[in-house]
Amino acid sequence: MTEAAEDVQPAGNSGAADGRRRQSIQAAVTAMLACQSENGALVASPDFAQYQYCWLRDSSFAAYALDRCGQHEASERYHRWAAAAIAGIGDRLDTVTQRRLAGQAVDRAMLPPTRFGLDGSAVADDWPNFQIDGYGTWLWALLEHLSMTGHGALPAGLRESVARAAQFVAAFALDPCYDVWEENPDAVHTSTLACIYGGLRAAADMLADPGLSERAREIQMHVRTGALAAGRFQKSNISREVDASMLWLATPFGLVDGSDPQFVAAVEQIAAQLDLDGGIRRYPSDTFYGGGAWPVLTAWLGWHHAATGDYGAARRRLAWVAGRIDADGRLGEQFGGERRLPEMYRAWVDRWGHPARDLLWSHAMHAVLSTELGTSDGAPSSDGPTSLQRQR
Repeated sequence: MTEAAEDVQPAGNSGAADGRRRQSIQAAVTAMLACQSENGALVASPDFAQYQYCWLRDSSFAAYALDRCGQHEASERYHRWAAAAIAGIGDRLDTVTQRRLAGQAVDRAMLPPTRFGLDGSAVADDWPNFQIDGYGTWLWALLEHLSMTGHGALPAGLRESVARAAQFVAAFALDPCYDVWEENPDAVHTSTLACIYGGLRAAADMLADPGLSERAREIQMHVRTGALAAGRFQKSNISREVDASMLWLATPFGLVDGSDPQFVAAVEQIAAQLDLDGGIRRYPSDTFYGGGAWPVLTAWLGWHHAATGDYGAARRRLAWVAGRIDADGRLGEQFGGERRLPEMYRAWVDRWGHPARDLLWSHAMHAVLSTELGTSDGAPSSDGPTSLQRQR
């Protein structure tokens, strides 16, 4: 495991930052680094058996959080690990991409995994593995890393994996797959398309590939004008349900502007339907461990509020997240499900044990929201929007 963080330098207004915020960010960074192996892999949870793997999605957001907190070396080690893991399944990626582009049938057993062993190996088990969002998120997070560290070009050692991941994402972008919650494999999901858009824009920048930019525009138009919008953005092409992961459309991927009326309508429904004691749940019919509120999503809504100038609302969401950190510095996956649907909470406890009490992704989004706010009086950090939002 990596040693605890030293000399954390949060992105933003460091001279005026108050001690409590710095301590909070320091604690989040220390928790994230405790999840990092020497080879750069980031385990999803150190205390939950089902999550003893590295998800490209969760870990890429954590790498972004580490970059925002000045921990660029740790982020770089993760990105090099991810590139190596993708290189390890290079032949598989090439085969399925070529078959998809040729209009040939693709064996789902050949599709790349959403999670990897910490040694970078592809895990062969019955987990819902065909998810595209992680590959798009990795591409986006890598460009953010290069931008925040002042790299002028994509390092040569990463180029092949970036190209492979981008071509795979472009080819399968509109195919049904599992969503971010590893459910609903027969649908095309709004938040997945947001990740794909962000990843394709990033890859187009890193590879100087106009074809990827054009594919990103096609995805953007599909989301903005198709059935996924229809008055307000919805969970997927087969579900009108609201889902908190739709926040990704604006922050951080910039597929739509935060003031877009259809997006504003979706955010209003997220706040109205998914609030649980100040935290944000995944979607209305959620029953996983009783369907509690997730620090990840609560921080994400706070990030959206901060990005659109509502710093008071952002601070309230941050306070909810911070209030769920236990005496040992752990921040779990979700809270309140045992009260909301006690019978379903007990059913999941019987199946898998208690929900994750320490989650990499929770710490990551706590750090992102903390750095976004910048100071305790709600002034924005100097970090500003993501590189893709600046380009949009």
